[in-house]
Amino acid sequence: MISELRSLVTLYLSLFVMVHIVTDSTSDVPPDIARDLNITVIPAHVIFDGQSYDDCVTITREEFYQRLDVVKSLPTTAAPSPGAFAEAYQRLGGEIISVHVAGKFSGVLAAALSGAQMVPEAQVTLFDSGSVALGLGWQAILAARAARDGQPIDQVIRLLESIRPRVRVYAALDTMEFLRRSGRVGWAKAMLGQLLSIKPIVEARDGEVFQIERVRTRRSMIQRLKQMAFDLGPLQTLAVQHTRAYDDARAMADEFTTALPDLREPIVVCEATTAIGTHVGPKGLGVIAVVAE
Repeated sequence: MISELRSLVTLYLSLFVMVHIVTDSTSDVPPDIARDLNITVIPAHVIFDGQSYDDCVTITREEFYQRLDVVKSLPTTAAPSPGAFAEAYQRLGGEIISVHVAGKFSGVLAAALSGAQMVPEAQVTLFDSGSVALGLGWQAILAARAARDGQPIDQVIRLLESIRPRVRVYAALDTMEFLRRSGRVGWAKAMLGQLLSIKPIVEARDGEVFQIERVRTRRSMIQRLKQMAFDLGPLQTLAVQHTRAYDDARAMADEFTTALPDLREPIVVCEATTAIGTHVGPKGLGVIAVVAE
């Protein structure tokens, strides 16, 4: 009975939500959460051999990673078109907060700005998450929840501003090859071939990727990644992401569930979107958290 009442209250509130949250597919917001919170997700693009696909719409993650294993030339990625954003803003109406991957990482934010300018009647506030993957996704999720609960746009923006500096994104790469070949990170491109067996642990912060450690074995990589999550202290949210490494990700999440009983949110386990997998490559792992206030 109580759960039914909660569902009715949620439905009632959703009918009167005036603040809409828009994000892009690099946020990795799980589809069920996006549906429940009415988050509009604009797909980025991944290009294989000149053929463009809508991220997780016209190419699934399973199809993408299968092709990534055998493709000779690395796929490329591209931001959604300004028109895709304009269409979404026009359709939604009302007040909109468009939360996106760090402007230093991608042209998505610039495309969103151009899209907003195409629809001058839309009330669009753009927000640079400074992050990527579920580092961005958590911001969109928590903002959408606040909007669903009836918070006005200024309060939702203040919430985002309070969350952004508390986001932590750590990733462990099974290989440096994809990051090096992508050319997106200068230090990775500069690494010599004999160092490609190194498994780097990186942090994405303020629109940049920093190498913080190097290990030589996958076991060491996983253990170090777990310890970094434990060292963050009390957490508001935690996710484990992977690129075709579900078993390792699930095992990490199960360990976190036992070791971190005071988490405010259930741990999310999900495969990284195609736009991320292009640069990370297969068998990567990541922990993405929002540190508690």
